[in-house]
Amino acid sequence: MENKLSKIIVNSITMIRVIGTFLLPVASVILSTWGLIIYLICLLLTDAIDGFLARKLNSSTLFGSLLDTIADKLLGIAALAVLTKYYYIMLLPIIIETLIMIINTRGALRGAITESSAIGKIKTWILGIAIVLGFLTISSPELINNLNNNLLSTILNYINDNNYSIMNILASITAGAGLIVAYDYNNQIRKDTIKAKEKGFEIKNIKFKKKKELLFALFDTEFYINTRNEPLINKIGEINYEKIKRK
Repeated sequence: MENKLSKIIVNSITMIRVIGTFLLPVASVILSTWGLIIYLICLLLTDAIDGFLARKLNSSTLFGSLLDTIADKLLGIAALAVLTKYYYIMLLPIIIETLIMIINTRGALRGAITESSAIGKIKTWILGIAIVLGFLTISSPELINNLNNNLLSTILNYINDNNYSIMNILASITAGAGLIVAYDYNNQIRKDTIKAKEKGFEIKNIKFKKKKELLFALFDTEFYINTRNEPLINKIGEINYEKIKRK
């Protein structure tokens, strides 16, 4: 498992996003308005930074990919949950994000390839922008009182006066993007599962790898690159054809 240090660095950045997500409810209470917005932006930026470093340092791994996906989902849902205290409409994106998570998990268990798509990445950034703007609407009164810039004050006053309309639009755009991604994932997963079934794939017929082989699959960069187009479940296990024959 080459490049151990670079892998530790990359995965640690992703883990910062996970830990930061669990601390978000506390941060929303103890941090100032600007502090909370900067905190959120920093968490969102870790998604770009860990991906960039993984490619630059040749440190992409299956473990890192799975951790990144989990971190993205946790951050999105946690931030939306905080916003829901102020705008009930943000429950809609939470439902869509949960739906996407269920579709991907179900697909992975049925032998589908669950790599994030380009549309999925775009949706993640739309969600991130919506979250930051959502917190900006909450904090606009405080920001207005601390600004001397007339232009910024005018913009923030507009946001403050139209906060519910703005959040309805943001929630609709985010939910719409999420539905497109869910539809795209579901179509791809349906095709993948048909192919997997033709090869004899069933979760009960999967034999999971032993500890040493599993660690190799999770942390070896070359293995990850060579198996990117294979179903997740095949990377950590294999079809037990002997069991199929005994049936």
